[in-house]
Amino acid sequence: MTTGTRAALALPHRALLHSTPAEFARAAVPYLAEGVGAGEVAVVIAGPDATELIHEGLGAAAHGVEFIAAAGWFTTPVAALASYDERARQDWWPRGRLRLLAEPVWAGRSALEVREWLRHEALLNVALAGSPTTLLCAYDAADLPPALLAHAARTHPELVDEDGIRPSHGYVEPADFYAECNAEPLAPPPITAARRIFGAGELPGLRAFLTREAARHGLPAADTLPFVLAVNEVATMVIRDGGGHGALWVWAADGELVADVTDPNRGMPDRFLGQLPPRPPHQADAAMWAVRRLCHIVEVRSNSMGTRVRLHLRLPA
Repeated sequence: MTTGTRAALALPHRALLHSTPAEFARAAVPYLAEGVGAGEVAVVIAGPDATELIHEGLGAAAHGVEFIAAAGWFTTPVAALASYDERARQDWWPRGRLRLLAEPVWAGRSALEVREWLRHEALLNVALAGSPTTLLCAYDAADLPPALLAHAARTHPELVDEDGIRPSHGYVEPADFYAECNAEPLAPPPITAARRIFGAGELPGLRAFLTREAARHGLPAADTLPFVLAVNEVATMVIRDGGGHGALWVWAADGELVADVTDPNRGMPDRFLGQLPPRPPHQADAAMWAVRRLCHIVEVRSNSMGTRVRLHLRLPA
């Protein structure tokens, strides 16, 4: 790909680093007012404080902005990306260029969740590349840890502060950032995990085993079917496309029901596997996209010794 082509496909994806509500308003309000004035589709996905500041700053122009609550949008990384894709294709892009302001939710996230949301920020540069979209992500520098702010500079090609828009010299290409997220190996399942071997013709028994384990660990009935379907899909891929047999471990930890599915005979390439809205004819991507949408978080680690897919679902508090 030539430099000119990359520039044409690049997403204007900026991190707004602010330390006070006034700093946020001085950047966010003109950004949105410019979009409304240009007839763009202006959308804000933010918490109540940021939403109130934008309403106050825009005045009557706020009627030209769609406001979405961040808490309901940023539930899981794949759910958020699916919502971006679906709303943009069905509603926003048909009406014109999209101007988004998003305030990701970081409070209360575990270390695993933070890593996956950072991965999400990097993947937006791929998922929305070449689309009629400008995206500004707000980061409260007074409240967020320095390490997270440093990663904002690594996942956004441009930064916005009191001095305006500038290139992010710390920016890392999405594929490289993605690989960094997968660099740490998964810890083995605990010795107390329930284990089952499976192969061709054994999926009905595997599903029954999963249903029993879900009930034993207190997963609500409404969440059991998504859990069983997700694990069954991964096991099907192992049987159909992998070594023909695998192993499953199930346990509960840190408020989650966790399942490991391993294929000891095949390394599964994980370049954004199932992380982006699938486009035909990529069957494996479509299957893993469905699996990720059914779960809270899905981790994949693969090497010459095989592949491990770890699926997380939240348990009731």
